[in-house]
Amino acid sequence: MILADEDDAQRIKDPPVASPTIRYPERAAGRRPCSPLPDYETSQALTYNNVNDSSSTLRKPPQRRRFLSWRSTLVALVVYILLTLVIGIPIIVKENQPSGNEKYPSNSIAYAAPWPNKSTGSYYTPNINNISSPTQLGLDPVCNNWTVVAVLDGGPTVQAWTENIVSSNGQFSLTLNASYARDFGIVFGDLYVGVNPDQSVQNTTLSIKMQISNSSVFDQTFTCFSLTENTTDLSLYVPNSLSSSDSILYNITLLFPQSQAPSQVNSFGTFLPLFDQHFSSFSDFVTFEKVSLEGPTSKMAIDSLSARQVFIETSMQPIVGNFYASESLVLSTILAPIEANITLYNDPDSNVPTFLAIDTGNSNLTSMLTLSAPNKVPPQGPNFIASMRTFYGTLNSTIVHDPSSPPTSIKIHAENGVGPSSLTLDEKFQGIFQVTTKQARALVTKGDAQSTNPWAPDLQRDMVTTVNSTARMNGWIGWGDQPQWDSSQQGEVVVDTSLADASLYFLG
Repeated sequence: MILADEDDAQRIKDPPVASPTIRYPERAAGRRPCSPLPDYETSQALTYNNVNDSSSTLRKPPQRRRFLSWRSTLVALVVYILLTLVIGIPIIVKENQPSGNEKYPSNSIAYAAPWPNKSTGSYYTPNINNISSPTQLGLDPVCNNWTVVAVLDGGPTVQAWTENIVSSNGQFSLTLNASYARDFGIVFGDLYVGVNPDQSVQNTTLSIKMQISNSSVFDQTFTCFSLTENTTDLSLYVPNSLSSSDSILYNITLLFPQSQAPSQVNSFGTFLPLFDQHFSSFSDFVTFEKVSLEGPTSKMAIDSLSARQVFIETSMQPIVGNFYASESLVLSTILAPIEANITLYNDPDSNVPTFLAIDTGNSNLTSMLTLSAPNKVPPQGPNFIASMRTFYGTLNSTIVHDPSSPPTSIKIHAENGVGPSSLTLDEKFQGIFQVTTKQARALVTKGDAQSTNPWAPDLQRDMVTTVNSTARMNGWIGWGDQPQWDSSQQGEVVVDTSLADASLYFLG
């Protein structure tokens, strides 16, 4: 039986209090005074203190103010740039300087020479989108002076035709303001430039035929001529509001006469998007100085073209033809192949090399290159500088000398990204070579064709390989002993690719 002490009995007898009270639990009976556990009041007090401490600990401290302002950041950036310029650039320049014993370049074209500008100086109208602007020579254009205008039977289609006698000499410019993004599948055209098969015609004629889907579009289309004694300017303007149901078709023909005195064309330039451009063979009836043919999505077909400077550029169509150039030749496309038969001539007295650049992005590059330079003594600098490049297709090129030409000095770089590269050089080439690849084989072979150095007939021809590994081959080929790297009489050939074989073949 558990007995309550006197204090507890007295509290039980007290009457209840109506005001709110805090009732603590009764002390457990039989508790020893020396118990290590705290009593209830002490435990509650300790618990209350711990809760306060935890609340203080979990309270997020005030955010410290940022020390660096935007001005400090700007100052730090300026200091970083200055340190990079002062310290980094000298180190890079020092590392990139070739050592005195370096004989093989890390890339081709070590010879410092200015490449020709993209524009070859051909004649263009100043603004192909503004028909009110005069031409470069201040001429006011004459527009829509048609000889015949007719509506085809059974429909709204309109046809128009005109022909003009133009100068056989001077400057020629043919332009169109259409664009691939806006007018593809709506505007079409063909350009033909050649020699008139009718020998009785002694004038140069420029004719244009146009067919348009309806009269409304016809009224918004302009065909403008600006003609003088030495200037032929044809500008075509199509409206910006063409719909997918509209269509415009052009057919342009320029014919030179078969006259005894050849036509002298200083510059011939086209910018004809969405046109197929075809140049025929001119024999000795036309002499070109500068030719520039451009047109996004323009198929370029050249039967034969000879000029000092030639520049041909398209994007999604091939370039095929035969070319002769004495100063520079540039062929460029992106999504189509290039097939070119090329003859390059260099005048040794000019002291300037003849340039060649062939470039396509996603297709094959095939070229046959013939070199001609009447060197009377060993060349003191390169006669030719050439670059051939593709990314995805096959690169295949053969380079030979004209039978009448002595050995020349050529520096050439044949580059491919993914596809294989193959370059063949004849037995007249002399110089260093470098063939590299990353994930395939580098191959260099020599045939048994015989050749003689015209300036030192007693010297024997030899090939020396200095680096011979699976992915890289360096060396020299020529007559006698290998000269020092700084010899300007030596040629230079670099063939490289990444994921396919890189091959170099010497005929002898």
